[in-house]
Amino acid sequence: MQKNNKRITFRHFLNGVYSCDEAESFFSDIKDSANRQTVENMTVEIWEETTIQPSCTHIEKERYKQEARLLLKRIKKRNAPHVKRVLLVAGSVAAVIAIILTFSYLFNGKNNAVTAYTEIHTGFGEKKQFLLPDGSTVVLNSCSQLSYPVKFVNCRQRKVKLQGEAYFDVAKDAAKPFIVATGYFDVRVLGTAFNVKSYETDDLVAVDVERGKVKVEMQGASVQLTAKEQMTVNTLSGDFNKQKNYSEAAVWRKGWLRFNHTPIRDVVRELERVYNCRIIFSEGQEFNNLISGEHDNQSLESVLQSLEFASEITFKKENNQIVLYKKQ
Repeated sequence: MQKNNKRITFRHFLNGVYSCDEAESFFSDIKDSANRQTVENMTVEIWEETTIQPSCTHIEKERYKQEARLLLKRIKKRNAPHVKRVLLVAGSVAAVIAIILTFSYLFNGKNNAVTAYTEIHTGFGEKKQFLLPDGSTVVLNSCSQLSYPVKFVNCRQRKVKLQGEAYFDVAKDAAKPFIVATGYFDVRVLGTAFNVKSYETDDLVAVDVERGKVKVEMQGASVQLTAKEQMTVNTLSGDFNKQKNYSEAAVWRKGWLRFNHTPIRDVVRELERVYNCRIIFSEGQEFNNLISGEHDNQSLESVLQSLEFASEITFKKENNQIVLYKKQ
């Protein structure tokens, strides 16, 4: 198929307008490794077009990711080459692009003996516990995603990729270090238990060690952490801090909330993830509060009331959202 026709078919998929013959042709083109560069170029082109569209909120971004993941599950179950119009329900162009790239992997990866990966994800207020192929235990927090190889074989390390927050209890294997890769740092261990918080939208990301020892590797620096130690990284300034933390790691597994000099905007993002709500700040006011405290997470309103007691910030409900503002 000529490049121009391929571009038209690609556009048809984005718009949800295509025939069965076009679908067969489209998947056949993706399977052909000679067309990989063309598909990648078109994907980049569509992605760049989205930059001129109005930006979406944090919650909308998370929902778009959820839509893409659900679509991918549906596609895998139905045998991708025979799917008809499944892309119609995609929530954004970004979600469609994620699906197209996954198609490319599904068809080309098999022929090129690429290691197969599994992806586990959670939605708002959801947690998941599962075992990795090496016997390590993972508990995934709300609005998070973990990808890992189907098998840790023929490799010198056990590497997983995390977006969000997760608690790891790693099975010991001195010959194969365990690595958690995030967008801000990599955490390298042999066998230990620790928590990693690395949401793309948060100002602070962190590693908490429950037992054993870990090595946090960043660009131009590395930090050793042992039991009851924590490292935080300010994603805005790049500054990092190592300190003792005698509190229990990952209290979120019990449904608790804990903040330790946490920027108020990160507190709000966490409440949005836990309660699937929309919280905004009153216009014309500056919010740079650092929040500390622990809550057993009975309800959103009780958490907001605790926030009001601990700071000069109060709240009100308007049009299915919560508005935070400073007391006069």
